[in-house]
Amino acid sequence: MRELVESKKFLFFGGKGGVGKTTMASTTATWLADHGYKTLIVATDPTISLSAIYEQEISETEVVPIGSTGNLYGLNINPKKAMGVFQTRMNEMMEGFSTMFGSELLSTPCTEEIAAFDQFVSYMADTEHDKVVFDTAPTGHTLRELSMPFDWSGYIANQIESRKEMSEALGFIYDEAMIADLRKEKERYDAAVRALSDGDTSAFNLVLLPEKLPVDETERAAEDLATFGIHVRSLIINEVIPRDVLQGNWFLERRRATQDKYLKQIDEKFKDLIRAEVPLFESDIYGIENLRKVGKLLYG
Repeated sequence: MRELVESKKFLFFGGKGGVGKTTMASTTATWLADHGYKTLIVATDPTISLSAIYEQEISETEVVPIGSTGNLYGLNINPKKAMGVFQTRMNEMMEGFSTMFGSELLSTPCTEEIAAFDQFVSYMADTEHDKVVFDTAPTGHTLRELSMPFDWSGYIANQIESRKEMSEALGFIYDEAMIADLRKEKERYDAAVRALSDGDTSAFNLVLLPEKLPVDETERAAEDLATFGIHVRSLIINEVIPRDVLQGNWFLERRRATQDKYLKQIDEKFKDLIRAEVPLFESDIYGIENLRKVGKLLYG
């Protein structure tokens, strides 16, 4: 795991809701920062706040420093607030162009998700940080988000052609600057698609529990991500009951026996992936010191 996170610029953490992906993303970001990498963690899950896990206020609109390492920064993307940034930028791009062409770009289905991903995409071109860690939304939502640059890039391409054709048909002179801006926008999203699927710079990691539903969903997620050209690099199996706490406790022994069954399945289903286990802790994991404990187990 250590070699993987140290060799990639962009690290994505996803998985079923409630499996601990925010903890693992935050653990990774903290570990990297402690080891000298200037690290940015970006949360794209609208239901989870990095503020809670880091025990400090983390902005929804701008990057802020986390803790006292001097190397760790965070942003918690709020889709509703991202919508305002996106709308302002698009309005500026549309300014001076016929209103009959401009309004529909902001009335497409899933505009809020597009706005959040638009902000996300800007960090795929990051040059200020050594590492960027993305804490993504639960699997289904993440897959919709990851499809956004594909769909949106295609939508923009269609807009370029339709605006030119409609302008010519109606006798208007279309705005070359506007078309140029749309082309730049398409190139920006195309670059994000390339970065997401570039195994040299990016790694997508899935977090799961040794239970039936998380194992099944992880298998589906890995297959679905592959359709976007994104290959999962590693699995983090969270909340594995340590054997040294069993001590004849029949309840824990039965739970561990169930986990062993799914751990075996995970080994069989994902034998080509890097796999790491994180034990079940006696308390919640939040705060930098607790994240460091998990980081030591994962990365040394």
